[in-house]
Amino acid sequence: MSNPFESFIPQALEARLQDGLAHAMSLGAEGAEAFISVSHSRKAKVQNGALQDLTVSKRGGLGVRVLRGGAKGLRAGLATTTDLAAVDFRGLFAQAWELSALGDEDPWLRQADPSGTDDLPSRYDTAVEAITPEQRIAWALDLEAQSRRASTKVAAVRESAWGDGTGASLLLTQKGVRTPDTGSSCSASIELAVAEGEDRQASWHWGVSRRPDLDLAAIGAEAALKGERKLNPQRLPAGKYPVVLHPEVAVDLLGIVAGMLDAESVLKQRSLFAGKLGQVIASPLLTLIDDGRLAEAPGCPALGTEPWDAEGLPTRRNVLLQDGVLQTYLHTLKTAAEMGMAPTASAGRGFGSQPGATTFNLFPLAGKDSAEALYRMAGNGVLITEIMGLHTVDPVSGDLSVGASGIRIRNGELAEPVDKLTFAGNLRDFLTRIVALGSDLRWYGSSAGLSILLEDISLGGA
Repeated sequence: MSNPFESFIPQALEARLQDGLAHAMSLGAEGAEAFISVSHSRKAKVQNGALQDLTVSKRGGLGVRVLRGGAKGLRAGLATTTDLAAVDFRGLFAQAWELSALGDEDPWLRQADPSGTDDLPSRYDTAVEAITPEQRIAWALDLEAQSRRASTKVAAVRESAWGDGTGASLLLTQKGVRTPDTGSSCSASIELAVAEGEDRQASWHWGVSRRPDLDLAAIGAEAALKGERKLNPQRLPAGKYPVVLHPEVAVDLLGIVAGMLDAESVLKQRSLFAGKLGQVIASPLLTLIDDGRLAEAPGCPALGTEPWDAEGLPTRRNVLLQDGVLQTYLHTLKTAAEMGMAPTASAGRGFGSQPGATTFNLFPLAGKDSAEALYRMAGNGVLITEIMGLHTVDPVSGDLSVGASGIRIRNGELAEPVDKLTFAGNLRDFLTRIVALGSDLRWYGSSAGLSILLEDISLGGA
């Protein structure tokens, strides 16, 4: 296929969008945008050796935004459709124009000028479109078999699945911004139950890549290991412990931190980190980066890599925290103008939404110590493998009370599982009590985590 992009968004469709932009400007608009996304996805699910579901879906949508001038700024109107076969889109742009009259005037609304080129390696693998239904089923069955091969304690597989998809997106504006992007992805996931004696525990694991090169044996083995590590949990006496966060837990934690760096939340005083630019907010060991241009590499799928953000700015590498010091917030053009900051090219959007800040490839810089070395440093502590309820963290105060489970560390080695733990404190405790970072950087989708050793963390046992 010479041009996969046009198989999703043909030239004729793009021409109708350009006609709609011109129509919006003829109505008196000061700006007009069209954002379209189209995707094809396929999935096979099996359970205990039998096919449960085989699905194919095609989705697409178009959102148009029209900007109307006012005495104190611009007003925006948004209209959407999933009918991409329409003869023309003038009516949709006219609808957005009418809705813009109802919006509030905003002196900070901005549009990007055309800049940058797609100089990144292709995010699209033709091999994904060539995958047959029989291959999907075979891979889902193989994943189940790999988990059973990894552990005799696997008692049942609730779902083993292979999924893959391809898609494209495009932003067009009256300024000449044009951002074609095409990508592919493959995923494998398994949810299973392990049993030992009278105890039975559930676990799951997954992997994702831009191409069909997933290590099914590693995914199955990790799911089985997660389950084994939860069997026959013991009670943990309440107290203060050295705590090692598993990389998967670190991903969730750092994602919460990045969410609080959304400049829109900061402007509304809904962030723990409002007014903290240039200040120490974490251990000097922590450097946190969001890189929209990260190169794909072994172990690093770079799933968030894109040439442009959702407003048409070329993506970039943003250092959010440097040695524990807050360097920048995540901006759209609007929030950058309002705060008098340089844009960070951090906009994301769906076809039915206004641009908002997002991350692309979020990761901390790795430390020098192995996970086993962190266990030895912890001495008699706890490895936290799962935290429940991080989404309940108060974004303004940072206060939290969450459940957790994990593994007791005794004399520097992993021992028995522990569960029904409670951590009640503040997000600052996680960030400022970091005393060591692992070298075991692992990617989970478009975010990466590593083992993190924290000191003096209060844990309540059941």
